[in-house]
Amino acid sequence: MNFIKNKTVGSILYIILSFILSVCLVACGICSLIRFSVFTPGFLLDCLNGSAYYTDLCDEITDDLLNIGDASGLDKSFFENFVDEVLVREDIQKYVEDFYAGNKMTVDTTNFEESLDEALAKYQSENNITDAPKESLDYFVKEAAKIYAQNIKITYFNSIQKKMLEYKTKFTLYSIASGILALAIAAFIFFTSEWKHKAFRYFYYSICGAGLFTLLIPAAVFASGILGKIAILSRSLNDMYTAVFNSLFVEMAICAAAMFIVSLILLIVHGKLRKKVTED
Repeated sequence: MNFIKNKTVGSILYIILSFILSVCLVACGICSLIRFSVFTPGFLLDCLNGSAYYTDLCDEITDDLLNIGDASGLDKSFFENFVDEVLVREDIQKYVEDFYAGNKMTVDTTNFEESLDEALAKYQSENNITDAPKESLDYFVKEAAKIYAQNIKITYFNSIQKKMLEYKTKFTLYSIASGILALAIAAFIFFTSEWKHKAFRYFYYSICGAGLFTLLIPAAVFASGILGKIAILSRSLNDMYTAVFNSLFVEMAICAAAMFIVSLILLIVHGKLRKKVTED
């Protein structure tokens, strides 16, 4: 039913509503994408698994352990291939899951300490060392465990955990609100348009515009080179943040592609309805 008698006023109103609809679709798409990627542990763990994060983290732990090893008179070969990547992966996974669950993030170094005790016992046996004080060995193991735990703890996670939980809820509400508003606007355009083919044309404009804007965001970030200017404290952290941003931008590109496909379908429907009206 057409409630708007003045065609000029109606056209202007529908153009404005199409723009608002496009903005709502962008907001809904991006908020939903971020909510179900950045705010879920599986997304981050997938990013870490698909990058060189664990390899570089093991190297960094080894470098730090070598420093205390040198101070203790241990041969440099002692810590070669000592850090177990499987154990690192397990501890990182637990740390990430605790982060997203809002739990206190701690690192259990029991397995690491047991492995180090065994390695030290083997080292003493192979080198005929019998006079090493137990207190010194225990102190060395505890210091090494502290270094291991410090490296497992992801920088900034302690300070942003509370904010992450708050924004998780906010992004959920934003995506729902923008989605409902988009549906309301789309319904108004469809049911108040005298010619349905024009409604589909406005939908085409809105969704195509939303796709272009969604695609523009990662393109603008890459073009600006801002990611390369961010100061990262270590190679492993750089691996993590690069993998997260790349995965997020790929998902945004996929979201934009889906919008383009839908807009193309709407354009085809618009053409068929318009042809039918012309023939009638």
